[in-house]
Amino acid sequence: MSARRVVYAVNPSAGRGVPADLGRRLAGGVGGGQLPDLEVVLVTAGSMPELRGRAVAELAHPGGVDALVVMGGDGMVSLGAGLVAGTGAPLGIVPAGTGNDFARGAGIRRDAPAVGIERMLTALRTGDAGVREVDVVRLALDGVEHVALNSVNIGFDAVVNRRANELRRLPGTARYIAALLDSVRSFSPLEFGVSVDGGPTRAVAAELLAILNGSSIGGGIRVAPHAVIDDGALDLVVVGRLSKLGLLTLFPLAMVGLHTRLPAVSFERMRRIRVQVPAGVLVYADGEELRGPDQHACTLDVRVDPGALRLVQPQGPA
Repeated sequence: MSARRVVYAVNPSAGRGVPADLGRRLAGGVGGGQLPDLEVVLVTAGSMPELRGRAVAELAHPGGVDALVVMGGDGMVSLGAGLVAGTGAPLGIVPAGTGNDFARGAGIRRDAPAVGIERMLTALRTGDAGVREVDVVRLALDGVEHVALNSVNIGFDAVVNRRANELRRLPGTARYIAALLDSVRSFSPLEFGVSVDGGPTRAVAAELLAILNGSSIGGGIRVAPHAVIDDGALDLVVVGRLSKLGLLTLFPLAMVGLHTRLPAVSFERMRRIRVQVPAGVLVYADGEELRGPDQHACTLDVRVDPGALRLVQPQGPA
């Protein structure tokens, strides 16, 4: 019987010190090592675009692939989803980023990456891994198609995300809170045009719009506490006009679920949304910048693609 073939892609900047060849060492290739029935094809690179290109080439291998496994944070998970969503090939996730918010929503363990990849590869080798069909977020921005799994962030939370990406010395949520403190001083409210599920466009004055498939952003800040990754819907979170003090307390309140009581915060479930984004407003998806501060006004279309991704679920206690 031929060995199962797994493409194992590692974010160039992730892993928390875990060597990039960890999967190869564990698998040892066909006929050797600890996982002799599993052929692991390691894909790594010096940049994300290069990594994507190499992963695409391996996924196009004539022998096919039994799974794509990605190690990294939400941006890496989004890259993996973009490669295999809708193809039937399952995606395995080994969380090794700062936030790991999609992994939280999916109930994937976020312990040491070395433990995570060993658990993942062992489950794939033995056939003990389950598969869960989850929703994918599809975006069109300035004529370019994108895929996300956890969130699309427009406005203040995108500004905080950008600043958090610069504060690489701080861990997890602490980085996000520090970015919040730094960003709130110069932020001004925004005016959007919003159409939900094909309805009329309405004017929305807001500090931010967040479109979520998962429930949290920023390393566990549950801004959409009722969002579920396999319910065929997205959750729109709109934060209306707040004072700077209100903005400053928004995410700390969300960490304990109290933001839902604020009159300025509203929630709406939907399948698709069109947003008229003003000039200069940031748009982020799964922690990665899609639109910078120097760009013109544009239209953003977002829709849910129900059950489009087969997610590997290693067995064992959470």
